[in-house]
Amino acid sequence: MADFGYKIDFARDTEDPERVFRAMLGLIEFSKVTDNTLIKYLDVEIESTLVLENIEQGSFIVWFKNILNPVDPNQKINVKSICSYLGRGKLDIIKFMNDRNTINNRSEILELQEILKESPPETESNPLGIYTAPSDKELLSNIDKFCKASSELKKSDQLFYLIKKSTFPVNRHFYLSEESKEKLLFKEVIENELTMILKVKKPDYLGESKWEFKHEKRRIEAKIADLEWLQSFRNGDVFIFPRASIKAIVKIVSKYDHGGKLISSQYTIKKVIEVIPPSPPPGTQLSLFPDE
Repeated sequence: MADFGYKIDFARDTEDPERVFRAMLGLIEFSKVTDNTLIKYLDVEIESTLVLENIEQGSFIVWFKNILNPVDPNQKINVKSICSYLGRGKLDIIKFMNDRNTINNRSEILELQEILKESPPETESNPLGIYTAPSDKELLSNIDKFCKASSELKKSDQLFYLIKKSTFPVNRHFYLSEESKEKLLFKEVIENELTMILKVKKPDYLGESKWEFKHEKRRIEAKIADLEWLQSFRNGDVFIFPRASIKAIVKIVSKYDHGGKLISSQYTIKKVIEVIPPSPPPGTQLSLFPDE
């Protein structure tokens, strides 16, 4: 028996018929990611697989079923209650979007988190009955995936979420801009400029992506904004030897969530001061007369 499904009432005789399938692929991705997010907050380790249960004629109706396998084969789980929890979790997120056309402040995310905390006890996966809700970042990512799937459809198309014998229409007007997501997710954005020495791991020869560096034990990606130096590098006037480093002025933008946790750091090379050649291998002696 299927656990949940989606129904797309598409406008007939319209162009871009592929949109229906793009939307369904996006909905499948939303479902898989959301299931994994919800499972993460149960006190069990489960691998969830989504399988196609049925496709109905007429409107584009697709039913799915969750296959759950505990990582520990000796661990007993209530498959029926966990599948029900996953189906209801997706419904709670969709209902949340149905009640508004956007998210204006973080209190609304906290409201959704409280709603999502109501269902886990039914799974009986935690003996103490203590459950936490998905993080702000996870929920906003899940919502974003659903919105991208829905946006593939035309205005005249209709989308529904199906669970058991109930059909729930989806609010196609819900939209969350990148700027809004940033404001909801980050409480503090701190910018610094530092002089750093970075070991070059992977240069960008085409100028279309970031360079990869190593700083101490961390790998970082950075865009080089020093266009004059970058042009010299592309012209061959500057050569980067293997294992070479650069000394540079680096702008670092660090973003923190409402709990003070560092979410992301963005690096930009503002000015390349010099290229530092690699040190000779251990045991190598430098000589003015290498042939002797």
